[in-house]
Amino acid sequence: MSYEKKISRANPGLIVMVLDDSGSQADKLPGTSDPKYKWVERYTGIILDELLSRSSDVNGNNVVIKPRYYLHIIRYGSRPQIWGSPEMDIKTAVENFSNSGNSLGLGGHLGGTNTAAAHQQAFDHLQNAVKDEKFKDSFPPMVFHLTDGMSHTDATPIVDKIKQLSTNDGNVLVINAYIGTQTSLKYQGPEDFPGYVDVSEAGPSKDNIRLFEMSSQAPACIEANLRNENIFPKFQSGSRLFFDVRTKEMLKNVIQVIGSMGSRMAR
Repeated sequence: MSYEKKISRANPGLIVMVLDDSGSQADKLPGTSDPKYKWVERYTGIILDELLSRSSDVNGNNVVIKPRYYLHIIRYGSRPQIWGSPEMDIKTAVENFSNSGNSLGLGGHLGGTNTAAAHQQAFDHLQNAVKDEKFKDSFPPMVFHLTDGMSHTDATPIVDKIKQLSTNDGNVLVINAYIGTQTSLKYQGPEDFPGYVDVSEAGPSKDNIRLFEMSSQAPACIEANLRNENIFPKFQSGSRLFFDVRTKEMLKNVIQVIGSMGSRMAR
């Protein structure tokens, strides 16, 4: 499958965000003064801003928001919860986020970490979405999982089922963003980030290894974009869509690949 479709009003994209709000998210991220959930909300804000920008057209003195992206946001701890409403268009999602004080209501409030249940809820939504007229010919949905890695359940079996779902353009992509820096991969920043190719680079934590193994391999279009746009110029072929907080605006950079538009008429 090609992963060649461009996101447009005719072929909108679906982003499913799976956000860890377990008790450990209230702990400070090592080396910082902020709790982990604050990092989750920051990354979410970056994603929403990027998607809103890519959905905005200027018409005279007015900015018109086109429904090029839809957001399905799941918070989870011991159990999953939908934030906002199911499958919000980008304008609604941004308005809800802004009206809530740029917050998703996170704070480590949802107890334990049932990652499997959260991804089961994502699967239940996606198995219908990929067949929906709105998305079936679009670039495939992308699942963004933001977590500190710890979980009392193994989501691997249900994530494998998610990765088998597809639109006519490709299989669903699963991206894991580790809210931490404790991996074996050595690099200084985006300029020398090589991507995670081997499972040993994601360890030594078994939780991080599991996240790596749950992550999709980056399609060629994402690899090429990250290198050609000098975002991650050292990004290697075969890298997984697994990132840590040292890469900063990592999720925005991956979204840039599918944010490019075709002709103005197609938009």
